[in-house]
Amino acid sequence: MSYNPQVLDPLIVSRPDRIAAPDRNWRAPFIRAAFRLQNPEVLRELEVIQSVERSPARLKAVHDARLERLLHHAWSQTDYYREVLEACGAVRSGQVNLDRFEDIPFLTKDIIRSQGDRLMPKSLPAGRKAHTNLSGGSTGQPVRFWQDNVYWGVTIATRTHHFSTVGKEMGQREMKIWGNEQDFRKGTIGWKAKFENFVYNRKFEQCWHLPDERILAIIRQINEWQPQMLWCYRDGIDGVARYINEHGIRVHAPASVVLGGATVYPFMAQAIERAFKSPAISAYGSREVGAVACQCLERGGLHIATQAHLVEAIGPDQRPVMEADGELAITPLMNYAMPFIRYRIGDRGRMTRRPCTCGRAFPMLDALTGRVVEVLHNRKGEQIDPIFFIWIMAEKINNKVLKKGQIVQEEDGAITVNLVLEPDATMLQAQPHLEEIREAVTLVMGPECPVQFTFMDAIPLSQSGKFPYIVRRKSLESGCPTL
Repeated sequence: MSYNPQVLDPLIVSRPDRIAAPDRNWRAPFIRAAFRLQNPEVLRELEVIQSVERSPARLKAVHDARLERLLHHAWSQTDYYREVLEACGAVRSGQVNLDRFEDIPFLTKDIIRSQGDRLMPKSLPAGRKAHTNLSGGSTGQPVRFWQDNVYWGVTIATRTHHFSTVGKEMGQREMKIWGNEQDFRKGTIGWKAKFENFVYNRKFEQCWHLPDERILAIIRQINEWQPQMLWCYRDGIDGVARYINEHGIRVHAPASVVLGGATVYPFMAQAIERAFKSPAISAYGSREVGAVACQCLERGGLHIATQAHLVEAIGPDQRPVMEADGELAITPLMNYAMPFIRYRIGDRGRMTRRPCTCGRAFPMLDALTGRVVEVLHNRKGEQIDPIFFIWIMAEKINNKVLKKGQIVQEEDGAITVNLVLEPDATMLQAQPHLEEIREAVTLVMGPECPVQFTFMDAIPLSQSGKFPYIVRRKSLESGCPTL
């Protein structure tokens, strides 16, 4: 389907700074009043964030106090952590020793599945009520866990603060363009969801299925409604942005485009910023741990919400590392319904001691570098950073011949490259690109590594609605489970 400007009726809104003053309407005070009545923890947490965001000493004091209380609660109220924390010396006879925190064994999805009841507290502090949730299931079977209302209030406050740092204040228009069907339905169906969206000044658009008609409908909604911020699923908005760039469509420029759902790679951010003439902001979190970190407009890294989380990057020796890639272990400090202590979430990232130039005191996650399951292994047992393969795909797709690409490591170590051709392209036209991909793959996987190409009509999304750029069926000699 070709772009027809008469159908789309594009609109340009000229705002040189694109950071408008907060809307002076009824929504912001109404939302605060609603929080005060229904979940006052949101307002309390916003006050905490405001009091610590420019003071490293205050931030550390709040962080340490909350971590100590969480460990004591886990030790005193759960059978699992009573044993674990006593054994490693983090809590002995009710006395918390934060110096032994890094000796606490990691929590994994397998442990949650096997120890579920023993992770549940015998009682919760007064005023806390528990509810169930499910992980996204992007790496297999979803995991069921418990969270409480105080944790959820802290999550809302953290996300509200993150949005305010990128130009969107409470009550201003936002559009959520989301690619997970479960989240979309939960956020749009029923009178409660509709009322909340009205009050929050939020509109939803789905992007898990993106034929041209759906992309044009999203662009039309953005141009007509002119939201202050777009809150987007990475893969969906990446597809919309590439369509905008390819067809030269003019589109409303929000204050920022906040991206979630998966790792945001530089080539994606570049395409999105070119399309919307707005900064692409990477936000990090999950159903299990909430809103963890987010870039500010300086985009020098992601500010970790340390008043609510402890984040570690774990190196090959299973100890925390700085200025180096590692597997992320996250401890939400405010969820007492099922404590997650040093939870290996399955993501990779790099911590840094470098402060942000914006002056905020929060420690920085220098970069998110992908999923643990995306790390491939060659015959020598060497780990190959997934960004190498993702850059290969970024260079070879969107070239009017190849539309989509995926790298798959099979159980025997061979590489399969799944490709989708552009509608008018032929396999003959693709041949030069295939040879370049083969050369790049064998450079790191070894010349003996078989590389085969498969052409597909479409590459399926994962169970959680993400596009799997890299799939590892089974790692060599590592015992990793088949996906």
